Amino acid sequence: MDVEETTTYVCSVELALSAIAGKWKPAILWELSAGPKRFGELQATLIGISHKVLSQQLTQLHRDGMVERGDAGGDAMGYTLTTLGGTLRPALNALAQWGKEHGAMGSQR
Repeated sequence: MDVEETTTYVCSVELALSAIAGKWKPAILWELSAGPKRFGELQATLIGISHKVLSQQLTQLHRDGMVERGDAGGDAMGYTLTTLGGTLRPALNALAQWGKEHGAMGSQR
C-alpha cells in the first residue's frame, strides 16, 4: 500500500520556497524562463553544476510539474517550463532585479 506524505506549511512563502528549494533549481528555472534548452545547454550555462546534480534537479522539477521534457530535434531531449513553472516568471524576475540592485551587498560583509 502506498503511503501519501502530506506536508503542512506555516505560510504560503514556505510553500513557494519549498517548490524551488536548493542551490540550482532557481537558476535552472531562470534559464528555462528564457525558452527551451537542451541538457547540454543548461549544463554549459550553469557553471559548476555536475551532470548528476543537473539530472537530479531536472527530475525533481519534472516530478513537481514545473518542467517538461520533450523532443528537441534529433536525438536530443529538451526542457521547457510547464504552465505551472511559467507562473514563477514574475517571482524569478523580481529576484533577478533584487540581485542586480543589491549585488554588491555580499562584498560589504
